[in-house]
Amino acid sequence: MAVLFPPIKVRWGTREVPWTWVPANVREMAEAARPVFAEFLGTLSFVFLAGSLLVHIADRVHGSVGLLTIALGTALAYGIIVSVFHPFSGGHINPAVTLGVMAARRLPPVEGLLYILGQMAGGLLGALMLNFVYRGMVPDATRSAALVFGDRYHGSWAALFTGGFLEAVLTFLLVLTFLSTLVDSRGQRAFGGLAVGLVVFVAMLLAFPLTGSALNVARVFATAAVANYWADFAMYWLGLAGGLIAGLVYGLVLAEREQPEAGRPETIR
Repeated sequence: MAVLFPPIKVRWGTREVPWTWVPANVREMAEAARPVFAEFLGTLSFVFLAGSLLVHIADRVHGSVGLLTIALGTALAYGIIVSVFHPFSGGHINPAVTLGVMAARRLPPVEGLLYILGQMAGGLLGALMLNFVYRGMVPDATRSAALVFGDRYHGSWAALFTGGFLEAVLTFLLVLTFLSTLVDSRGQRAFGGLAVGLVVFVAMLLAFPLTGSALNVARVFATAAVANYWADFAMYWLGLAGGLIAGLVYGLVLAEREQPEAGRPETIR
């Protein structure tokens, strides 16, 4: 039976572990906690920096200049933070990326869920910091930093779903870029942060007036929770579907497969 149905292995760090891996001792618990803390710090930083851009710019610069400034600033923030935290946790900073890496069998589900919890907690603290730092500038900084759909995607459930579908498509492209540059051994990891930052830049130019171009449900959840402003929140979760599909496409179709050694079942890289 074991030959017909070999156990599913996951590449995690420099070793392979079972798909159902859980920390078994103090050393493994500490090993699992360090990257989760890195994801917490990275998401906190991104939510605060991206939100600060909207607090400073949204009400002062309008039109194409404002859009270009917000897109460039958000892209630089995300690309830099991904590069900084990549050595410690992979630099996901996004639940959709984590879900895609899990689907590609590069992260055990237990560790992936801890990543997502760390990202959500970090995002919440980043949103709280927005209100604290800018409390003398605007009445509610987190509300100013919250993302919502534009008027074109309001009016019906079909229109809202179209906006959610656009978020899913753009998230798919972001996660696939992340996997191909920062996860795949054949990718140019030195340029991975730049690559994902450029995807965010293009996505912001394309979709910021339409959906806010979140591509990151942790950011949306954090600002919505602190501001208690849940407009269009449910549709942003469709972005996770884009990340999941990107992980499956990469893991099942695009990932390079090892040549199985004699007596050892083939595992997906």
